Amino acid sequence: MTEQCKTNNNSLTEYRLASIEETLASINETLRTLTSLEAKHMETRSALERAFTEIGRHEERLRSIELELPTLKLIRGWVIAGVVSCTSLLGITVFKFVTLSAS
Repeated sequence: MTEQCKTNNNSLTEYRLASIEETLASINETLRTLTSLEAKHMETRSALERAFTEIGRHEERLRSIELELPTLKLIRGWVIAGVVSCTSLLGITVFKFVTLSAS
């Protein structure tokens, strides 16, 4: 082989090695990015699982409150009626006392 051919062969080999090194560096950077994204994905997945578990607990509490709500409304009505009745009775008593005292 001639000297020119060896030089061309060495240049081609160096070019190919440089190209391989660039490709490996690119693959390395891509793998680092992928690893970082995978870690963030796992964190997001666990956060979503916690959030949905908490939502499930809130839903159970809400269902129990919804079941008790009609009874609470009924009792509230009775309490308000009782307070109005007592206030009316007290008002009538005070009115009769004042009218009897004045006569």
